[in-house]
Amino acid sequence: MLQQVKNKNLNDSIGEEKLELLLEEASLNGSRRRERYPDSRFFGYFCSYWPEEIVLAAGYEPLRLFPAPIQAVPASLPAYCCSLARGCLSRAEKGDYADLAGTGFAHTCDTMQCLGGIWQAVAGHVDNTLQCVPPVLLEAPGARRYYLTELQNLLSKIGRLTGREPGKIDLIRALDLCRQIRRQAAELDKMRPYLPSPLVPALLRAGQVMPGTEFSAALERVIPVLKERMAEPGDRCRVLVTGAVLENDSLFKMVEDLGGRVVADDMCTGYRHYYDQLSQPDTPDPLEAIVQRAANMPPCPCRSRGHDYRINYLEQLALEKNAAGAVLVIRKYCEPHAWDAVPAAEQLRKSGIRTMVLELEGADVGGQERTRLQAFLESI
Repeated sequence: MLQQVKNKNLNDSIGEEKLELLLEEASLNGSRRRERYPDSRFFGYFCSYWPEEIVLAAGYEPLRLFPAPIQAVPASLPAYCCSLARGCLSRAEKGDYADLAGTGFAHTCDTMQCLGGIWQAVAGHVDNTLQCVPPVLLEAPGARRYYLTELQNLLSKIGRLTGREPGKIDLIRALDLCRQIRRQAAELDKMRPYLPSPLVPALLRAGQVMPGTEFSAALERVIPVLKERMAEPGDRCRVLVTGAVLENDSLFKMVEDLGGRVVADDMCTGYRHYYDQLSQPDTPDPLEAIVQRAANMPPCPCRSRGHDYRINYLEQLALEKNAAGAVLVIRKYCEPHAWDAVPAAEQLRKSGIRTMVLELEGADVGGQERTRLQAFLESI
């Protein structure tokens, strides 16, 4: 009995250390990758539709690229581009990404498509800036066949970088790792209503800026610790948050400080990035398995699975999580999310879910946002 207690205390101690590690990784957003993981070679990407499995199969570690905290306006991009594109290009100009094996662009919006062309010259990634264009209409006739061809081409391109095209065994191993991480992320997402709002988003973001095996091993220790911390949210206002990229947890912390609780998220850098309904795909071909998952992911405003599918998904998610309110986050100049916000807000309000649209220049929230959020939460 005494030995069991000692083992539990040891496991709890290790879990706490791993939790601190993940939270630190989330705050660093990969800026100390060379120091922390000298044996890993990272490959940058911007979008959750970028196939991480192919990067892993090639022997690289996927690294989601985030802008610097200080807003910048590189001469290569107009000021009316979003701060994600401007901030990341500014970091590239300073050489922050010189160590990357390459950078991947999955076509999303016009700004990111243009950034892909500029990136080759600015970041010095002339031969290793790779493009992959997932279908915009995910359920269109021929969409899956088209995307499968895109993945096959990408596999050949990344093979030219490494000198060897990843084989089926490499892809299967990468798929297994990604599925394991996605199962762990799903477990975190279920715990979200019972944990402080900033915690789960930070842990999910950590998985996008550190080696996958390290992240999964850390979560294995952390999840039992978090289960012991779970507590009913009480009378906190339950909120859904949806939007594009957030490189810090400022918004989630403010919601928590104002008496709310984020019980669901549909962020590109949140659970949507890990979403996987397919516990086991119905195909032995690993590339087809990647296609199947992409076709079943909740689409962002740059993708479509049919008329009103995304809006209906958000409505169902809010109702399923018993959210009383929804915050639709738009980065300034992000046209796809701005277009999407109007019909999404209308539908959610019709369903009895109080909704606010919050435009942010970057990821930080300040006094003006606090006033609006406080009034919004008090109105629910």
